[in-house]
Amino acid sequence: MPKAEEKYAVTDVLLPEGLLERARKELARGRYYTPFKVAQRYGVTISVAKKILNILEKEGILVRYSGTRRTPIYVPKDRVPAFKSLGVGVRSSGR
Repeated sequence: MPKAEEKYAVTDVLLPEGLLERARKELARGRYYTPFKVAQRYGVTISVAKKILNILEKEGILVRYSGTRRTPIYVPKDRVPAFKSLGVGVRSSGR
């Protein structure tokens, strides 16, 4: 009998085991992830995507890089940049 679901201490959400295993493998290789990107990639709601990202952060696969409470940005542990970009470009005067 195959395992149907893997239970985590997540409020009222049961994640399919295959989805979490797939996310562990795939999300460790990308550049960055937001709940919206994960939701679109796996066809789940944003709240489920946030829970997946939180689980992977607790397991040490992802690191929360920046963003607010509403829009967190995660990067794989091996790809954490040396500095955080503020989104403001530096212009050279060319003189």
